[in-house]
Amino acid sequence: MNVTKFLVGEKVYLSEIRSEDSEVFIRIMNEEDARILARSRRDVMNDANAKGMVENLQRHEEGFIIRRVADDEAIGYGLLMDKDLYNREAMLAITIGDRENRGKGFGQDAIKLLLKHAFIDLNLESVHLGVYEYNETAIHVYEKVGFKLVGKRRHSRIIGNRIYDEVLMDMIAEEYFALYGDAEMEKYGL
Repeated sequence: MNVTKFLVGEKVYLSEIRSEDSEVFIRIMNEEDARILARSRRDVMNDANAKGMVENLQRHEEGFIIRRVADDEAIGYGLLMDKDLYNREAMLAITIGDRENRGKGFGQDAIKLLLKHAFIDLNLESVHLGVYEYNETAIHVYEKVGFKLVGKRRHSRIIGNRIYDEVLMDMIAEEYFALYGDAEMEKYGL
């Protein structure tokens, strides 16, 4: 496999999204768990809409395939979307597919890499995200890496006859650099 290791962490690395990666999106987005946990679409993902999604991500967003360092296996994707370069902000989204890949620190490692890219490479001031209140594991991981609670959007997710709020979180550059930035900058002799 010939992929670029854009940013490398302890457990995972981020690689570019290639045209042939549409199968990764089809596999992950058609998993029942991923459809419930992720903020993205819940309809069936097929060749046509996966291809369109990949083309859009390649053109307009900072999107990456998350791969395990140990074996290069694609286990998820991470995005910095809706970039607002005037206000230097973006929205973070991440999905780890296959239940056996969750709870092993892959997501936490990938989030740190996405934040490094956001705050150091892209020079953003703020990264925000939304997560549904029932995804307590993800909320815990986001808090662990340094995201702060901003508030809630009420009644933003309906599954069957149940209605859930969306938890809104963010991190600003000052918080990132207090937690991680000095060590990252020292790697470059800065």
